[in-house]
Amino acid sequence: MTEQQSASRRLPEWTIMYALHDAFRRDLDAMLAPNAGPAAIRARWAVFRDQLEFHHTAEDEVMWPPVRARLADDPDGLALMDAMQDEHRLIDPLLAAVDDALADEAGQARLADALSSLRTVLASHLAHEETDALPLITRVMTTAGVAAIFKQLGRIGGLRNGLRRGAVMFPWALSGASPQTQAQVISYLPPPARLLYRAVWLPRYRRRTPPR
Repeated sequence: MTEQQSASRRLPEWTIMYALHDAFRRDLDAMLAPNAGPAAIRARWAVFRDQLEFHHTAEDEVMWPPVRARLADDPDGLALMDAMQDEHRLIDPLLAAVDDALADEAGQARLADALSSLRTVLASHLAHEETDALPLITRVMTTAGVAAIFKQLGRIGGLRNGLRRGAVMFPWALSGASPQTQAQVISYLPPPARLLYRAVWLPRYRRRTPPR
């Protein structure tokens, strides 16, 4: 589902999450494009894998626990949280399969198969999260609770990587996003980070990233 097709169904409080999900879909499509060469795939995969691993770790450690606490008397909601984590575990071996295929210089067909399998499973997971999990979180958490989740996500990223993660994550996620999405995501950043994004992060990302 493209950003344009699903925009009317999207919850504004999760704009950053949708932008990240769209970037994962975008990169997998690009790596599976007929004209994608090995060097371009390797470069894109390095960023994609790092972002996806952090994204899922942050969800497991920061997003799901406070939601679970609100769902103590909701077995269906808890089952959905279990499904989110189970789906993360299904994705991990698919990432390893792509790593193995990339290590095989003669394994182009194997690499395409591994990326295709990952795209199928990840696309299903992202759709499940957007259709069911994010609306559930919005329903059971207060606005302040959702804001606290995002604040903690930022703190986790900062403790592990300083500003370096944001320096890659935001220009990577917003590359190809609609102007409205770009403006909304940037508006969530604190003023110093907005300045860094425009003056340093985005120009550096564009210099290092070949045209899509």
